Amino acid sequence: MRLLIAPAVILAAGACFATRNDVRTLQADIAVLQASAARAAHADTLQAVQLRQITQALAAVADSLRQASVTLQRFQGDVQMSMHSVSQQLLSIQELTGQSRKQVDALRAQLEARANEPVAAPTTVPPVAGAPAASATPGAPAPGPYQLMEMGRQQLARGASSAARAAFSDLLTQYPTSDLASEAQYWIAEAYASAGNAPEADSVFALVAEKYPTAERAPVAIYKRALALKVAGQTRQARLLFQQVLDKYPKSQEATLAAAMLRDLK
Repeated sequence: MRLLIAPAVILAAGACFATRNDVRTLQADIAVLQASAARAAHADTLQAVQLRQITQALAAVADSLRQASVTLQRFQGDVQMSMHSVSQQLLSIQELTGQSRKQVDALRAQLEARANEPVAAPTTVPPVAGAPAASATPGAPAPGPYQLMEMGRQQLARGASSAARAAFSDLLTQYPTSDLASEAQYWIAEAYASAGNAPEADSVFALVAEKYPTAERAPVAIYKRALALKVAGQTRQARLLFQQVLDKYPKSQEATLAAAMLRDLK
């Protein structure tokens, strides 16, 4: 019996020993699985957090883009309104400047007229017998450049474009070096335009810019040519002349107006 019991005890002990090892192995596997699951859960949690952060960032970017779009639209509207306002102000300034120039020229014309008034004749002495008779009163002196300018403008205001051109032409002929020469040339073009003679007006406006490129009226003449071409539907030629105003006279008031016109022609 002792011989039979000993192997049985040994087998039982071996069976128990094997079962414990299996349990330990299983526990180790479970621990590994739990650790893996914990790591996976942690990774999922990090991914969820990152995804949530990315979603929030994209939402913030979208809001920023919407705000930027609204701001840009407002800015564009403000710029358009500002450019329109600037254009209107420039036109008003040009009108006021022209009126001031006309007033100054009118005053100078009056001074010229007074300067050309004949001096009162001195007390005459009875002629001596046999002496030659006194000469007749000399004729009135020719009008000065400012008088001719004033005469031409007055005729143009009355609608007498031919008479206005005659006065301006006399100014150019009699006083070619006057500081009013470029003005006279410009107003000849305006007289043609007032009479409805667009080709002659365009030709003389071009002459103003060609003969007097540094004159104040040069950019005005080019701008007037471009504006007439735009009205006539010749947008390509108008665009070239508007660009010429910008290139040659960037600091002039007409350059700002030309830039606005170029934006309208695009």
